[in-house]
Amino acid sequence: MDGLMMHDPDRLFRKSVTGVTPLRNQGSPVVSNKSRSDGPPPEAGAIASSGKVDLDGDLFYRSGVQKKTLRELKRGRLKIDEVLDLHGYTQTSTPAAITSFIGSCNNPDNQCVMIITGKGRNSPDRVSVVRTTALETLRKHPRVLAYCCSQPVDGGYGAFYILLRR
Repeated sequence: MDGLMMHDPDRLFRKSVTGVTPLRNQGSPVVSNKSRSDGPPPEAGAIASSGKVDLDGDLFYRSGVQKKTLRELKRGRLKIDEVLDLHGYTQTSTPAAITSFIGSCNNPDNQCVMIITGKGRNSPDRVSVVRTTALETLRKHPRVLAYCCSQPVDGGYGAFYILLRR
């Protein structure tokens, strides 16, 4: 390849496609309006867990949550109606405790609650298995619209604000 061709991208492109036959235009692609049913419908948990999660899992929200509401939740400005403290719970007992807690929040005014998981300082590898299990349970729960790490005054990394569906 000569040096002149290296400086002329158009010429280089034409040379690289020499001998190539263009595809015939076969019209517009056909798009089907029928829904696909290749298999069984997804499980309820799979549908409920759909949402946006940031990389470290400290923020989750479903589509439809207003940006203003999410911003207020993250800033700790929503009134916390109920609190569940999971200190002393195990990885096994955490999901049932959260499900029961959210189920008991059936007052229409209970929109924002807080769950304290702890930071895991006394856990092996300093990773809170209760925290990890709690976040997984919250993502799957159909009444959870959003959650985020709490403000430092409320526990910071060791607690979460949860926005519930009324």
